[in-house]
Amino acid sequence: MLSARHSVSASVALVLALAATPALAGCSGENPIGGIVEQATGGNVSLGGTEIPEGFPSAVPLHDGEVQFGIAAGEGDSRGYNVTIMTGAQSPLDAIEAAFADAGFESQVQASGADGAGTVIFSSDAWNVAVIVASTDDGYTANYTVAPVSATN
Repeated sequence: MLSARHSVSASVALVLALAATPALAGCSGENPIGGIVEQATGGNVSLGGTEIPEGFPSAVPLHDGEVQFGIAAGEGDSRGYNVTIMTGAQSPLDAIEAAFADAGFESQVQASGADGAGTVIFSSDAWNVAVIVASTDDGYTANYTVAPVSATN
């Protein structure tokens, strides 16, 4: 199982790096990173947007709230996703853990922080998901990084 966790970590790191693209481009009118990512992936990436990316797996439960950012990268069986949701004034961490348990996911790693923040990695037969709950000035966000198991094996 250790090697699967390392694979998940690599996939999570890649998608999180892609998710940081809008912040990196905030200083200019264009997104220079987007062109680099498009060249590197052959155009198989959808950067930015405030909607759940097309093809997001229905098996992965998302907490209610306003989508702040959505990205999809790859194609076919190796397509991964990253979605950030503004969830409200209360920490959604316990509700997220319950929703994943109800959906048949196992909790692999959990790290709780202060004030309801934390990180949990979930897995199922088909998906590996890292959820990071963070406290912001406007409430809590939940960031979901979703990678198919087939891409991490």
